[in-house]
Amino acid sequence: MPLLRHRYLVYLPFVLLFAATIVGGWINTVDMNGRVLDDFSGDGIKDATVTLGVRTVKSDASGAFQFPNLPKTSRVRIDAPGYFLTTVPTTQQEIRMSPNSITITVKEAGTTPDKVIPKADVRQGDKVLGTTLDSGNTVISPHPGKDASVLVCADGYNRKTVTLKGVAQIVELDKGTEGCPPLPSPSPSASPSPSGSAAPSGSPSPTPSPSAAP
Repeated sequence: MPLLRHRYLVYLPFVLLFAATIVGGWINTVDMNGRVLDDFSGDGIKDATVTLGVRTVKSDASGAFQFPNLPKTSRVRIDAPGYFLTTVPTTQQEIRMSPNSITITVKEAGTTPDKVIPKADVRQGDKVLGTTLDSGNTVISPHPGKDASVLVCADGYNRKTVTLKGVAQIVELDKGTEGCPPLPSPSPSASPSPSGSAAPSGSPSPTPSPSAAP
């Protein structure tokens, strides 16, 4: 019996080490349950990529995701098209991302299939932020800001003022005659000075040299 008891004691340190490893893992890891939100609108961001090392997960349509068994002291990286990349602790549940651009697609209202409108202007005041390509798209960067209003207009269509939301937005224009309002003309350039140096006003005339005596 004493010999058997000593044999068990030999294995005791290994058992304690295994138990400490398991308990330490439970204490030092966390299952991350987060939600990725647009900082301007508060809406969830779909398909945001959450990364730690070689592991990644994606957010669902509401911006929610689950990332199990992460070290509590580490940080994850969140990336989504149209937003500034950010990193947060694994213990953070609400993650807000700031938009860095917005893609606007301009279409003709009431058409099936969709008819995109090229050469449509997106304006803010007297500044043209972007003009759509043949695809009907234009990318505005940097993002004009939270709750920014822009005017969308094109020849042969009635103009429309819209409030921007998110990082991708579709604007439909009705056929009409309004078109785009004229932009202010650039200030005329100053006229160049005439060439040659003119004598300053009020300067005395040069005195003629006396004629030589015959």
